[in-house]
Amino acid sequence: MEIKQHIKGVLLAIVSATVLLFVISFFVGSQILVNHDIIINSDKEKVFNYVKQPQNFLNWIEGSEGINAKPTSNGKGIQYIGFNDKLHTFNFFVSENASGVEINYTKEGDLVAVFKVQVKQKSDGCIVIYEKIWNVSDNPLTKLFSLSMDEDIRVGMKKELMTLKKLIEKE
Repeated sequence: MEIKQHIKGVLLAIVSATVLLFVISFFVGSQILVNHDIIINSDKEKVFNYVKQPQNFLNWIEGSEGINAKPTSNGKGIQYIGFNDKLHTFNFFVSENASGVEINYTKEGDLVAVFKVQVKQKSDGCIVIYEKIWNVSDNPLTKLFSLSMDEDIRVGMKKELMTLKKLIEKE
């Protein structure tokens, strides 16, 4: 009798955990949005001209050490084959009027993330507004684990913007 009660308890716990996981996943979005900004002691044109160039992207983006990227066929982005033998592509869409760049990151044709960079003049310097939107799988477990990813992304963004600041201000 005890074994049957134990099995019923385990099955009830598994069913309850599964239902709870799916209920939580309905309230967790399929995207992670993180933004950060920094002031750079340089004029808006110089900073914007730097960030809108695809060949400069890997100079300031986190985790790009050792990557040998090539221009895309249309010249409006870069791509490389990753360690997992998948094609990673960063397509740049530039808005001169808004002094902004939208960078779509795709892996094997699937949109993984969108990076947005906007440059605004502020007195003697400029402010760079940086936003990342990462797509998350619809898998409930992945959604649950993604809840803590935004802080890791924010830390990486701070490093990226500090690197960009150093690159621009040393010129």
